[in-house]
Amino acid sequence: MRTLIYLGDLGHNQLTISSDVYPLGVGNLATYAQAYVRHPGQLDIRIFKEPEDLKRAIDGEAPDILGLSSYSWNHYLSLEFARYAKAKTPATITMMGGPNFPLALPEQESWMRGMPEIDIGVRGPTYEGERAFRNIVQRYVDTGGSLEGIQEEAVPGNLWIDRRTSEFVVGAPVERITDLDEIPSPYLAGLMDPYFATGYLPMMAIARGCPFSCSFCNSSVQSNSKIYRHSLENLKADLIYTAERIRPEVALTFADDNFGMYDFDEEVADFIAHLQDRYGWPRYIRTTTGKNRGERIIGIMRKIRAALPMTAAVQSMNPVVLKNIERSNIKLETYTQIQTEVRAQGMQSYGEMILCLPGESKQSFLKGIRDLMDAGVKRISAHQFMLLHGAPLSTQESRAKFGLKTMVRVVARNIGDYTGEPVIETEEMVTSTPTFSFEDYLDVRVFHLLLTIFYYEGNFEEAFEFAHQQGVSAFDLVTQMQSMLEAAPAAFRKVIDNFVAESREELFPSREECVAWAREHFAGLVSGEIGGNLLSKYSMLGRFYAAAEALDFLRDALAAATGAKLDAAGAEQLEAVMAYLRGVMLYAPFAKSLAAAPVWSSRYDIEAWSNDKYSKPLSAYHLGEARRFQTVLDEKRKAVIENRIRTFGEHPAGLGKFTRTMFARDFRRTVISVAAASLAS
Repeated sequence: MRTLIYLGDLGHNQLTISSDVYPLGVGNLATYAQAYVRHPGQLDIRIFKEPEDLKRAIDGEAPDILGLSSYSWNHYLSLEFARYAKAKTPATITMMGGPNFPLALPEQESWMRGMPEIDIGVRGPTYEGERAFRNIVQRYVDTGGSLEGIQEEAVPGNLWIDRRTSEFVVGAPVERITDLDEIPSPYLAGLMDPYFATGYLPMMAIARGCPFSCSFCNSSVQSNSKIYRHSLENLKADLIYTAERIRPEVALTFADDNFGMYDFDEEVADFIAHLQDRYGWPRYIRTTTGKNRGERIIGIMRKIRAALPMTAAVQSMNPVVLKNIERSNIKLETYTQIQTEVRAQGMQSYGEMILCLPGESKQSFLKGIRDLMDAGVKRISAHQFMLLHGAPLSTQESRAKFGLKTMVRVVARNIGDYTGEPVIETEEMVTSTPTFSFEDYLDVRVFHLLLTIFYYEGNFEEAFEFAHQQGVSAFDLVTQMQSMLEAAPAAFRKVIDNFVAESREELFPSREECVAWAREHFAGLVSGEIGGNLLSKYSMLGRFYAAAEALDFLRDALAAATGAKLDAAGAEQLEAVMAYLRGVMLYAPFAKSLAAAPVWSSRYDIEAWSNDKYSKPLSAYHLGEARRFQTVLDEKRKAVIENRIRTFGEHPAGLGKFTRTMFARDFRRTVISVAAASLAS
């Protein structure tokens, strides 16, 4: 007897790669089932990430079981492939699992009844999909291989609508896996091998569970509050296996809600430092750092040579909001101290906030942004509040209690046509509350766009440091920019105007209306002409495509903010800063910018000022007489950028994806004096 199983952790790929990590989840399902299902013959399990690959496989040989993941970004893609498989072979049993699943039992029943193409759902939210999946496969084998046999009685960890009686059947919960080494490694099993030659990022799960109860998050369920881990030996084996096969420039991703908070993470950091010494990898680690234990996180960041940015996911600085979302943050004073240490070590930190949380106002939200900027955070994300299935705030009770008003939009980059039927992913966004109007929402979005273009990760750091030395804060400089938008250069003003227009146009009262619009404009969405992640798209347009105009606008804003304080020397310093930025910044099209080597003259050594971390006034770097400066581009840096472009494409959507795993300084040339350049040549 042979049982053929296809497992799809699909991601859209027609505009750009929407999910950029290895399919670890279905890899875990495959190795777990292979290890623990008792089977008299052959258990043939194959995993898929690309929709096109799964379609070819279904067309070639229908599977007995098709398992599909459900996240907010691929739910309807998975449903389309369930329908496609059923149309080809009705006997194929379709399963769906993942965190995209309602909390309340009545909503779970409605959810399942709305998906007739899915025979079996894995109960959610749960981390234990491996056990639930094994239970189904074992029942399938034991009952002779039919859906009717599976549905003779409830199966732990699973639920379904009985095809014979229309009854909603719910299996008992499965117990959590307390030792994650119980799951055989998909890496050592060779399941991840096909992805090493791609631009996808290897993802590894260090731990499962989160002790925090943030009600906007689908990791906050009480049953998942205890943390369980892989052993260090297991993780080391996976890391070595990967390091020996991967290109050094490819980043590493850890699936961990709070990396860096625990003793175990220090041991992980020690081993990563060893890998960096031996293999030159990883150079960048993407994960979510812990919500407290700042000193330990800083120590870990030191060990791995600043490859790990610190994520301060505060979400709000308003105590009323924090109470409403059942969250606590570290004190601002403590956070400021941490940022001082982070900067001193030359490390990166991110701050995350969420728009329109219950009890937030425009004023309190912007105050939170100011507090983060004043604390020294260089990268601040202002996420929109998406109502996730499986999160407590998505329930009907929470919506009514807090007066959450929502609209629906297309999930950025997550559309495609893979089977002859367009697939549109949508998400439900909170766009206003009793204390946060829709116009406030738009105003804050524009502020955040300016913040992302100019301030994010120190994109134009020298300009902000100049303003700071003139007594103008970073927050006030961005506010100055927003007040001057009507006078911005035409190309840059067009970026802002189009962003506001699309921010209005992307929102619809219902999924049905949103999908109808998306189908009508499908070609434009696929080409990237309209839609996408608007903040990402327009920040890329402002930063890389309207780069010259953005620099002109920044110069005008600096002059307006500091003008009354500038003497003739200060005005010359301002022009020196802007000449430096025009010389070092890369821009699109990259073929032209990567080949260029600008030269300029200045009486100020901006590079030395920057290297000294702006510890002295810029006047201390006066050269007496003008000196010419030349730029060169590091070949490794050039190779990384070219590799990312090959993987994601050179368009705003693609740039928005790959800049997430690079630092702002990676998009700069290196400055040398003309004399040094002559010696080098």
